[in-house]
Amino acid sequence: ELNITPSTSSTEMFSQWNSGQDEQFDIAVPNNNLVRRFMDADLVAPINDGAVTNFDSMYDQFQGFVDEQFTADGAAYGVPIRFGWYGYSYDSRSVPEHDPSYSIMFEDDYVDVDLDGEIVMYDEPAKTMPAAALYLGFDEALSGAEMTFSSEQITQMRDLLVEQKPRVQAYIAPDPTFIQEFQQGNFLVGHSGRNETVQMRTEGADWVEFVVPNEGAMAWYETAVVSAASDNQETAWEVVNEFLSPQNGAALAQAGFSPSVNPDVSEELTDEQNDLYGSIEPSRLDGFIPLKDIASDVEEEYVSAWEEVKPAQMAVGRSDETL
Repeated sequence: ELNITPSTSSTEMFSQWNSGQDEQFDIAVPNNNLVRRFMDADLVAPINDGAVTNFDSMYDQFQGFVDEQFTADGAAYGVPIRFGWYGYSYDSRSVPEHDPSYSIMFEDDYVDVDLDGEIVMYDEPAKTMPAAALYLGFDEALSGAEMTFSSEQITQMRDLLVEQKPRVQAYIAPDPTFIQEFQQGNFLVGHSGRNETVQMRTEGADWVEFVVPNEGAMAWYETAVVSAASDNQETAWEVVNEFLSPQNGAALAQAGFSPSVNPDVSEELTDEQNDLYGSIEPSRLDGFIPLKDIASDVEEEYVSAWEEVKPAQMAVGRSDETL
């Protein structure tokens, strides 16, 4: 029997556990970029290899991500569950087919349609700042265990996003709001995850197109961790193991419109479901850049740059509005 408490964000999960609630929960499932914070605060226990027998069933890339992001002193602390990636969606009824590129968000004449006030971006620096970085070609700073932008690069990212403001209708927060606003025709191009588009298409919005820009895709993956304060660690890891089983993995994929890290879930899904959120050709994962935290030595500068972007006056649309 599982008692499940929803959380509004991975950051909230960490804040709750770090303030003492780690004794109230056995398992948390934050996004991958927050797991290191749990580790650094000594809040999580190492994986029980004997209980997580489905670990080897994951795509090789995700097993590699565990080594890169969640391993310290020879012990791993997080188990990926399901994943997705970011690019942008567009309304194919108004925006012509084009070579996928973040240029559509930052260049006035990239496509033959006026996009002033017709673009939305995430209301999160962890997603929007990397999009600017990819457009500017700062791939190397995104390739390690954390984002390692220089001061000059952060300034260029800030200036680019401020310059973009006339094209931005709003910054979005929750996925349901993005979907509602898109379906109502309130913008034409939206920085988004693939799962939002999949959900819209399952609801009949076949005019929505999602593309991965040529510059690359930031990827997220939900990662289960077990509290170091838990009295039920072995059972908790057995539950985490079930998240990876084909049957339960398929159910989670269907519920979140997002693929499981276990490709064997495809056997539990219909052909239509597999097209939307089933197993992924492993070669498609090679270009994924996992979301990650900013390096501590530039964190203050990074956050400050984002805080300068948000209040910058929007020339079109709703001034400084978050949906």
